[in-house]
Formats: sequence, C-alpha cells, structure tokens
Amino acid sequence: MNMFEASPVLIALMAFAAVSGLVFVAGQYLVREIKVQQRIAAPMRQPESGSSLLDGLNAVVLKYFNEKRFKVEGPVRSELRQKLLRAGFFHANAISYYIFWRIGLVIGLPVLGYAIAVILLYDYGPLAKLGLVVLMTVLAILGPDAYIARRQRLLTDEYATTFPDLLDLMVVCVDAGLGLEAALDRISREIIKKSRALGMNLLLLGAENRAGRSTIDALASFADRLGLDEARAFVGTLRQSVELGSDVGDALRVFGDEMRDKRMLRAEEQANKLPVKMVIPLGAFIFPVILMVILLPVIIKLTTVFRTMG
Repeated sequence: MNMFEASPVLIALMAFAAVSGLVFVAGQYLVREIKVQQRIAAPMRQPESGSSLLDGLNAVVLKYFNEKRFKVEGPVRSELRQKLLRAGFFHANAISYYIFWRIGLVIGLPVLGYAIAVILLYDYGPLAKLGLVVLMTVLAILGPDAYIARRQRLLTDEYATTFPDLLDLMVVCVDAGLGLEAALDRISREIIKKSRALGMNLLLLGAENRAGRSTIDALASFADRLGLDEARAFVGTLRQSVELGSDVGDALRVFGDEMRDKRMLRAEEQANKLPVKMVIPLGAFIFPVILMVILLPVIIKLTTVFRTMG
C-alpha cells in the first residue's frame, strides 16, 4: 500500500488547495480586468449623476454658461480647449464649466471678502477692508489660470516620466506584428493604469483614427495636447519612418533609449537640486531646534548661578 492509498485525507487537502488556488488566481485576474475596463470607460462616458443636486448643477451650467452663449468661438475656443486638455480636463463640456467657475469666483470671492471685512474686521479702518476685497478680487481673477498652469506643469512632468514606458510598450507591440494604430490602441489600456491623463490622450488619439483622420495627423494633435518636446520628436520620428519606409520598430527602439537617458538625467538633476532646497528648511526649522537643545541647559544653569549670586 503506497502513501496516497493510505492518506485519502492528504489527497483531499491537496485537491482542495489546488482548486482554491486556481479560483483565487482567476478571481484576482477578473477583478483586475473589470477595474481596468471601468477606468477606461468611465472618462469616455457622461458621468452618472448621483443626486438631483448634481443634475440641477449640470443643467444650469449647460443652459446658462454655455460657450456659445458667451461667444467663446473660433481661435479663442480652440486655444481654451487646448489649454484645458493640457491641464487634464477631458470632459466634452469643460469650457462651459470653466466659464461657470470663472464667473462664480469673480462674484463669490469679493462678496466673501466683504462679508469677512464687515463681520470680523469691524475694528479696522476702511482701507484695510478695501484691501481685503481687492485682494480677493485679484485672487478670483488670476486664480483659475494659475491653477490650470500648475496642473499643466504637473502633467508635463508626469508625461515626461511615463513617455519612455509608452515607447517600450510600442516596441513590444510592433515587434509582435501589430500595426501602428493597433499598437497605440493596445497600449492605451496599459498606460491608463500608470497615468490616467496620458491614457486619455491615447484614447482620444484612437478616436480620431476611427473617425477617419490619418495616423500621422492624429499623432501631431496628440503631441500638441501633451505640449511635450519628446512627444513632438516622437511624431517626427514616426513621420520619417512612415514616409521613408524604414522599420518603425528600430526607430522606436533608438528613440526609447534616448528618452530613458533623458529621464535619468532629469532624475539626477532633481537629486542635485535637493541639497540646495534643504537649506531653507534646515535653517528655518531644524537648526533653531538644535541650537535650543544645546543652549537651553547652559541658559538654565547660568540663570541658577546668577540667582545664587544675587
């Protein structure tokens, strides 16, 4: 009699463990795929309103703050739309919401400043109250553009960090036999896991291709939306490869190596800036505490001696 005939309980436990492991792995895979598909599909569809308040706000914005109502057309609309896309606002009605928040802040912040001046600063003179209202007004006027510019800078850094990974995935897809359009469509589902904004731009690129626009023109629009020098060089490399008939995979491989080198140089540059940036926190917060810890016992001892002498 062998071991397996003598131990049916052991066989049952092994079979149960194997089935449980398979079910766990399959469940994890399905959950991950469902989450990915939801993240990909959610930005492309209109958000489902969770309450009547959101429905009402959306209706008010679309009715009273529509871009056509405020004559935002032509080059002004194109420039504003490009600015919002570069800041990561991909909603179809992003311009209307921008107008709504811009007007709301210009009206709301000065009123809030006046209320604070009347309620809390009643002991101060009229010049201080007027200064607060003017400050809130300037903040309301300049704040939205400053916020969008900051988001653009943050997304530009994010694009520059993620772009070499995009190129590596494209090389893998092209080497596997996929065409340029199919490769871009395939990697969009992977890139969106790491950078939602870059993945959304790839989805817009795929939508332009499906609408009948040529791949090179769609890539040029993609580079304009990113506002990244690496993206423009990437489009130029692909254009040369397509027009001259050279191997796209080799061009992407060389370009990807250059992008990784640039990313490493940016990381080294940020690391070299760190000691200079640490001077202010060290001088303002850490050094005074260390000085206090060192001198406090001496001060206490000197105070005791002086009291004894007195």
